[in-house]
Amino acid sequence: MKKILFRCDSSSTIGLGHVKRCLLLAKRLKECDKNLKILFATQNLYGNINEEILKSGFSIYSISDNSVKMLDYFVKGLRINLLIIDSYDIDYKFEEQIKIQNPTLKMLSFDDTINPHKSDMVLNHGVQAQEKEYKKLLPKKTKLFCGSEYTLLRDEFLETKKTKVTRNSVAIILGGNDVLNLSSKIASLLLEINKKYKITVITTSVNPNIKELKENKNIELLVDINNMASVIATKSLVITASGGTLFEVLALKKKFINIEVASNQKVVDKFLKNKGIKTTIKAKDLTKEVLKTKIDYVKKSNCYKKLTLKFAKNRLVKKILKELK
Repeated sequence: MKKILFRCDSSSTIGLGHVKRCLLLAKRLKECDKNLKILFATQNLYGNINEEILKSGFSIYSISDNSVKMLDYFVKGLRINLLIIDSYDIDYKFEEQIKIQNPTLKMLSFDDTINPHKSDMVLNHGVQAQEKEYKKLLPKKTKLFCGSEYTLLRDEFLETKKTKVTRNSVAIILGGNDVLNLSSKIASLLLEINKKYKITVITTSVNPNIKELKENKNIELLVDINNMASVIATKSLVITASGGTLFEVLALKKKFINIEVASNQKVVDKFLKNKGIKTTIKAKDLTKEVLKTKIDYVKKSNCYKKLTLKFAKNRLVKKILKELK
């Protein structure tokens, strides 16, 4: 039995994305090979969603720090065959030390920000990722999986949605915890622009701003829903962060405005700009005037004519399993 260990964290400051996408990959791997033993190593940080990992049927090993020594202890003790790392705190030198201490271990590293790695496989699942960006950053033997062919999308976003769109309906999706607390601000700005807007905020129960959102009678609040694709499909506009949720919106081909809420999202915003797609608003620049300008632009443009996306469900999993043999 092959054993896979995912090393990732979630919290009110880190966000939920690392664990969410690792969970999706773990489920896909298990679907393709039921004999795999899949485990998670996570820190018990404030605002984490470790319970979600357990509910998905995977075991968690709690780690107290993010050191090489700590991770090496679990890799050796659990006799791990493949280590999958999704953490901005783990760099090239960290990976190199793990490889030196575990010569037969296979490693895959998630990468959003075009950094050097010492892993056997590197995954950049952003639609903007290009192989040429990694030319001088990876060992020749490293397998690189990047671009929309390897974007991790839940099944519901890979199915064709033919749904009636509600006029003046807007979905606001700014991550499971909305670190900058922008949902309420955007809702207020939208209603200043057009009182007829029907606004839905989609978030999770770990969002520290839940109480404030519940008190806002001008919005529909959806928490921890499991039919996001169906909900988004009915909206005439989606306002989302420039991360994983944006990729889901792109899969549904919905009109969108993307908000840059973190530094690692600059690469996505640059990609859109290079394609001539002017949908980005930096969080610090968010005003009524800027938002209205973007809404007017989105109404008139069809950005999907400028995008070539090749989403696939199991291409990534098959490549990983091939390397694991």
